[in-house]
Amino acid sequence: MSNIKYINNKQAENLIEENDELLILDVRSANEFKESRISNAINIPVDELEGEIYELEDYKDRQVLVYCKSGKKSSVACSLMEEEGFSKLYNLRGGILDYEGPIVNK
Repeated sequence: MSNIKYINNKQAENLIEENDELLILDVRSANEFKESRISNAINIPVDELEGEIYELEDYKDRQVLVYCKSGKKSSVACSLMEEEGFSKLYNLRGGILDYEGPIVNK
């Protein structure tokens, strides 16, 4: 059974509102992250995630919301994280393009 749940915009907003311990992980490039991001997100680009995953060790058993621009890179990131033992992963379908909650802009 997969530890990855694919959620929509509204479900993501609810998850963020209801969980102070939630890690929000943006897997887009550093430049995209600087332009706009979901509030309180951290950035580890998907192509750097494998080498940086140790930094997220404390979140293996906590809820992690992963997003990118459209949902494709975050799906790859979720699969990698699941292989590394992360158990509560949420992938934002449609990525930041479909997200309607609070966004931090440059």
